[in-house]
Amino acid sequence: MLHSLFLYDKFCWYMLTSSVQPTNQNVISSQAMEKLAVKCGEGRGRALIRRIIAVVQTAKILGLPFSEAFEKQPIELLQLLSLKAQDSFDEAKFLVETHIMPASSIARILADSFLKGLLAAHRGGYLDSQKEEGPAPLLWRSSDFLKWAKLCPSEPEIGHALMRLVMTGHEVPHACEVELLILSHHFYMSSSCLDGVDVLVTFAANRVDSYVSEGDFSCLARLITGVSNFHSLSFILSILIENGQLELLLQKYSSTDTATVAPASVRGFRLAVITSLKHFNPNDDEALSLVYKHFDMKHEAASLLESRAEQYMESWLDRHDKERRNDELLKAMHNLVQTAEILSTIDAGQRTHRACARASLLSLQIRIPDLVWIGLTETNARRIFVDQSRFQEALIVAEAYSINQPMEWAPVFWNQMLKPDLIELFVAEFVLVLPLHPPMLVELARFYRAEVAARGDQSHFSVWLSPGGLPAEWGKHLGRSFRSLLRRTRDMRLRLQLATLATGFSDVLEGCNAVLDKVPENAGPLILRKGHGGAYLPLM
Repeated sequence: MLHSLFLYDKFCWYMLTSSVQPTNQNVISSQAMEKLAVKCGEGRGRALIRRIIAVVQTAKILGLPFSEAFEKQPIELLQLLSLKAQDSFDEAKFLVETHIMPASSIARILADSFLKGLLAAHRGGYLDSQKEEGPAPLLWRSSDFLKWAKLCPSEPEIGHALMRLVMTGHEVPHACEVELLILSHHFYMSSSCLDGVDVLVTFAANRVDSYVSEGDFSCLARLITGVSNFHSLSFILSILIENGQLELLLQKYSSTDTATVAPASVRGFRLAVITSLKHFNPNDDEALSLVYKHFDMKHEAASLLESRAEQYMESWLDRHDKERRNDELLKAMHNLVQTAEILSTIDAGQRTHRACARASLLSLQIRIPDLVWIGLTETNARRIFVDQSRFQEALIVAEAYSINQPMEWAPVFWNQMLKPDLIELFVAEFVLVLPLHPPMLVELARFYRAEVAARGDQSHFSVWLSPGGLPAEWGKHLGRSFRSLLRRTRDMRLRLQLATLATGFSDVLEGCNAVLDKVPENAGPLILRKGHGGAYLPLM
């Protein structure tokens, strides 16, 4: 004690004789004090001088005489500094570093100051936006409180102090109470104080009825999104969704600082919302669509749209012919188009293609309502596919039912063989979109050979009458149709193979042999010939 008094007298004497004089009697020059602290080493009074410096700085920021500030307890000075939180953090930090204060006392002072700031912000209408100007210089923003909370060495004590404020029975507005609970939960979780978390969850469960009775769903949404303990507080999510507050819930979550939210927390919130939604409103597609859009869940959103399109199509099929309307088909087609748009943004090529194909099939159903095009089995789809005389309709059916394979087209071509005019147009449209695959052409050549062999000289029977043709002209129709396919085959070797397999096309064989005799065996498709119009075409 005597040593401390001696140092204090030495300090006062130094201040009187120092070249750096104070500006007035109440404020001592910080430069002089720092010089004295440097001269006093560890264990020789430096800690005492630093405590005096802290009191001097505190007196200066508070506008108090040094003598008055020196007479107050350090915890009282900290309380006064916390009321000017936005201007005095450095002084408060230095005061805590140089003085011994109980952690519980520091936590209590910070919690009380924060509550005063919250109440002032609530009265001024600043609480909903943490970024606007508020009741300065009070401590009311959560971000500022987290900064000041670093002054307390015990995080559980801060959580306890905040919980005491909401459990003491004082009338605290719901908006302020929620902010206290959110911060309390934060400190309990960061310090792994599970007992505190249990107390908080129990308190929140007991308070929910009060919020619901007053219709204060906004505060409930703020609580669940701020705490982010979606497992323990899942009952709050259920209450909000059950009362139709989904949009409010998503809006509150969007207003939180997502930059500091862990991805696991985002996934947890998303899963909790979807689980609660499917539990209370399993058939509410609009709500699910809203959630999927909010969380950018494109795969799920596309699947939902596809499901809704299926429902519209099934509803249309369940109606009688006279009751069927195009409204449901248009809605289904709209959903499929939206599905394709979503899937195209995530490079889901096959699903995008299928959605477009099904939308085209619906347009076909609307244009040609005499036939049922949608909801067919695989066998019926192949039947209607083979019966098509126009390539565009056949292609739509093939794409929609996933039967657009080379060998699947062989029966379609063969069904047109007795109609030379139709087959010419069909082949012309076909080659603009799809290639004439050799296996398909070989299969058609086999069909042709078997048909000619089976019919023989029986053309006089009426059973072989072709639509629009004479009994004796069936062979002519088949030959003309097959020749159109041969003309479309540019590979000379393949054309020779087809003509040989089909039989009856000696002129084609001679022409192919004449061309191939001029071409070396190892030339392959690199040999070109000049065709009509001056274009060079590959021989094989």
